Amino acid sequence: MLQYFRINDPYRLLGLLAIFLLIQLPLFIDSPSLTYPELKSLIIGEKVHEGNSLYTEVIDSVGPLAGWFNGLLHFCFGRSLLARHILAFFVLFFQASYLGIIFSNQKAFAERTYIPSLIYAIACCFSFDNLSLTPELLGAGALLPALNNLFKEIEFREQRSESIFNLGLFISIASLFTFSYSVFLIGAIITLAFFTRSTLRKYILLVVGFLLPHLLLLAMYYLKDGVSDLWQFFYIPNLSLYAVSYISNSSLWTLLSLPLSYLVISLVLMNREARLSKYQTQLVQATFFWTIFSFIQVVISKDFRPQNFITLIPGLSFFITHCLLILPRKRFASMAVWIFLCGTVMGSYLARYGVLDSVEYTDLNVSTESLTHTGKRLLVLDDFWNIYKDNHLASPFLNWHLAKDVFSQPEYYENVVKVYDGIKNDPPEIIRDKNDLMKPFMERLPELKRAYNRKGMYYIRSDVSM
Repeated sequence: MLQYFRINDPYRLLGLLAIFLLIQLPLFIDSPSLTYPELKSLIIGEKVHEGNSLYTEVIDSVGPLAGWFNGLLHFCFGRSLLARHILAFFVLFFQASYLGIIFSNQKAFAERTYIPSLIYAIACCFSFDNLSLTPELLGAGALLPALNNLFKEIEFREQRSESIFNLGLFISIASLFTFSYSVFLIGAIITLAFFTRSTLRKYILLVVGFLLPHLLLLAMYYLKDGVSDLWQFFYIPNLSLYAVSYISNSSLWTLLSLPLSYLVISLVLMNREARLSKYQTQLVQATFFWTIFSFIQVVISKDFRPQNFITLIPGLSFFITHCLLILPRKRFASMAVWIFLCGTVMGSYLARYGVLDSVEYTDLNVSTESLTHTGKRLLVLDDFWNIYKDNHLASPFLNWHLAKDVFSQPEYYENVVKVYDGIKNDPPEIIRDKNDLMKPFMERLPELKRAYNRKGMYYIRSDVSM
């Protein structure tokens, strides 16, 4: 198999498509459980499709491009999880193919090869949730052309203004899917400082390329008087240290043990055996910096789960490919690829079906226990938002971490107005209020008090039959 992908022939990517499809086929036949990030994407897509504006009418810290894309997906596929998995499959395949083309065009290796595409596709299979069409996956796609432009800038013949501007632009686009990807701007600046003779003008051009999409976003919200909401619910939460962990550290290191072992071995062997040109050495060093910042991005991300490590895979593919090409015997290289393929895929499926006791997906998968309502428009005033799996969000208050400050401070007039407007414009049929946070708002808003009746931990709208 390794020899097949060593040949510089774009048609070899059809073979990659077949291999990748065989690996992922069981996930299409026996679809995995809905995960919390996927559920959040479904909810936001519904709200955006209904015409609600992000941040002003949907309170969450999701990136604007991710929210709008989810709205488009809901228009096309509704709540179909299978359709999203199929689309995610092709996104991953095109990312793997594009990465191989980048390394081939930039002459990153001693020979032109599509081995990086193969390694990328295999590495993406280390956990089933990598097949989720989430903002992290979409943003990672924008980082690949950014990496391509970084390589162009390092290559002396390609130092042009448009490449440095495009580098900042693509990092910015990625950050509008997942804001933590902004850290790659710092990585790009440091890399350019070490490996290029960039002038101050080029650094300014890089920053301008990054700021331009964000300035356009601010201008858009300024025109509809939503800058304060954009700042409060997008920028500030993403700049904070708050994060949600969906998987334990032990589970994550079990899943990543084989890919990271290959990465470490590759770095050691390259340091001892590789014979590279000056340009290729610079690419190696630049990719190492990029990989370091991939780890930093994982640390500062807002939710901790296996798919966050997708930004690490381009660097992993780069170094493993170098290692495979410098091995003196092709038989050893072929064995290494088969071990990597079988070990990664087997570990992923054993973990998914609960055979590996060291991997636990309980906090990642949406629980369906204790769901007493279906097909209703709900407002949930706590973290029990898996109830939205079979129901719909009413009112803007999706992210409880951001909304709880509003409901815990009814003495502020602006909070009372925000709650009233949110419920009035998009009235829920049922409000789950375990801690009775709505009581002081009901006292201040007689109209809502007449419309809802308290039953246990729920407020039920008067015209709703249970």
